[in-house]
Amino acid sequence: MKIERIETILMSYRYSQSEAWKWSGGATLQRNCVLVRITTDTGLTGLGEVGESAYLPRSIEKIVQERFEPMLVGEDPMDIEKIWQKLYIQSCHYARKGVVSTIMSGVDIALYDIVGKYLKVPVSTLLGGQYRKKIRAYASGGMYKDEEDLFSEAASYVDSGYFGFKMRIGAQDPMPEVEMIRRLHARIGNRIQLLVDAGQCYTNFPWSYTTALKVCKALEDCNLFWMEEPLHPDDVEGFVRLSRATTVPIVAGENEFTRYGFAPLISRRGVSMVQPDVTRSGGISECKKIASYASVHHMDCAPHIFGSGVGFMANLHFIVSTPNAIVVEHDQTLNPLRESPLLCSIEYKDGYIHMPEGLVGLGVELSEDVIRAYPYIDEDAVRKPDFIPLW
Repeated sequence: MKIERIETILMSYRYSQSEAWKWSGGATLQRNCVLVRITTDTGLTGLGEVGESAYLPRSIEKIVQERFEPMLVGEDPMDIEKIWQKLYIQSCHYARKGVVSTIMSGVDIALYDIVGKYLKVPVSTLLGGQYRKKIRAYASGGMYKDEEDLFSEAASYVDSGYFGFKMRIGAQDPMPEVEMIRRLHARIGNRIQLLVDAGQCYTNFPWSYTTALKVCKALEDCNLFWMEEPLHPDDVEGFVRLSRATTVPIVAGENEFTRYGFAPLISRRGVSMVQPDVTRSGGISECKKIASYASVHHMDCAPHIFGSGVGFMANLHFIVSTPNAIVVEHDQTLNPLRESPLLCSIEYKDGYIHMPEGLVGLGVELSEDVIRAYPYIDEDAVRKPDFIPLW
């Protein structure tokens, strides 16, 4: 069996004015999805998702065509490890991190989908089998909104049985947000744990160590499940210092790439948990290595999941097969691309996502009807805030 071609598939859902949402990184106006579809000479196909697809869909399309397709055509899709190494080595002199890593991730996922289909087994079986059948889930929402609406959202997740509710902060002056979290905690109590995402990779003015420490210290009595990305991802030293200086668990990793990028965060204890994403960090292959390295340091994984149904299922196979992957992020924002490629619906019950049974490969299929229903819209998906420093 040989790889015959690789193509990119771009899809979009444009929000209405009432559906768009805001966060520290700007206003999200559109959900994009960039998929790679690999076709073999036997007719078998595999799907993978390229993460962080909101920003560079057309550029990804061109890079795949010009750089990755020539490296892939003629290769045996069963040789997943060889192909990953080939793509990494032959691209690392111009892009060891960032967009090329996300493209490699999509390719890697698609190869696992092909091999699973060829062997007629789920991808999780290829990864060593299922360590668990269900995974504890937290509701990932909490975008910028009125405080009363935020409380109502949190209360709805209590009723739905989620163990945690993730909300977004990250303003240049974070103290009003800190006070809001404290009020929310006072009202919601211990009925649900709060996870706070500061998203400092996305903001125009990332917090300094001093600001991040001030935020964490002010929230130490709120029993946060974690504080996510309170520093720019390149500030590894800051993460190490912060983790030692606060009782709030610090997590990061959605904007880190490959085991080489994760290694110092893990070995230096810059975080309490790491957040790899199979659509961004280097694919399923690389996330298994990242999780394995974390386990050597007795550290858990909490994978980042915020894309289409293809990425969701790829992450789910990774999580159920990985002992130290302990929770699943359940995106609550409107995104029809999250459900449309799935061959079976995802069951959420009593605080857990249940792994579907009887899957072959990833358990996703992309029909031409779905592609036509969500054509790519060549407009900005995210409107960034003005670059105006407060001080």
